[in-house]
Amino acid sequence: MYEEIFIRRSYLSGGIQLDTESPVVFDVGANIGMFSLFATSVRPKASVYAFEPMPPIFEKLRLNVARQGGNVKLFEYGLSDSARQLPFTYYAGFSTLSGQRSYADPDAERALVRRSMVRAGGPASDGLDTYLDELLDFRFRETVHQCAVRRLSDVIDEERVDRIDLLKIDVQRAEADVLRGIEERHWGLVRQLVMEVHDAPGAPTEGRLGMVVDRLRRRGFRVVAEQEEELAGTDRHMVFAVRD
Repeated sequence: MYEEIFIRRSYLSGGIQLDTESPVVFDVGANIGMFSLFATSVRPKASVYAFEPMPPIFEKLRLNVARQGGNVKLFEYGLSDSARQLPFTYYAGFSTLSGQRSYADPDAERALVRRSMVRAGGPASDGLDTYLDELLDFRFRETVHQCAVRRLSDVIDEERVDRIDLLKIDVQRAEADVLRGIEERHWGLVRQLVMEVHDAPGAPTEGRLGMVVDRLRRRGFRVVAEQEEELAGTDRHMVFAVRD
């Protein structure tokens, strides 16, 4: 995550910038806080709202933010299209792949990790598939947590937010739910948006990328959709949207 966020600055692509001295940043799917800490390192006067629903991950987020400082406000719940409790799958060995249980696809996640390890010259490249499977079984051991989710619009009203300079969404196939939780009256507050979008043929997410891009363009954003070369053939895409 450090390499991806701090070194490659993967979220600052497609025209996305933290171009004001004190930007308001919403980190939806904050995980252990890497992007929140990146935002405050680039812009020390930034105001960051970080959302993470799963207790074991939230505790790491809390500790990281406490150690590093910065104006980061933490919310121990996720964002969705309504307020309710939902089961979340937590992978102890791969926390970044954890998410809502209804969207969990452990086979796809294992295939993604296996692929990256093979490309990096890991065990599978030496024909040691059995050992890799044992490793993945261990890393993908799961527990289920009941977690709260709320609508982004309700948070905007409660926190009296008057602008969102950057809305970052990375929620493991639940991104469309987050967007549905934004009322039309609040879309004008969002200047920039970067999100991971899942779209795979034959999957429940099929067609989502085109739907998201179309909806953002109709709301006045210039949109760039990309897929990194090493992710070609997977369901993961990045969408960068900047309001003219």
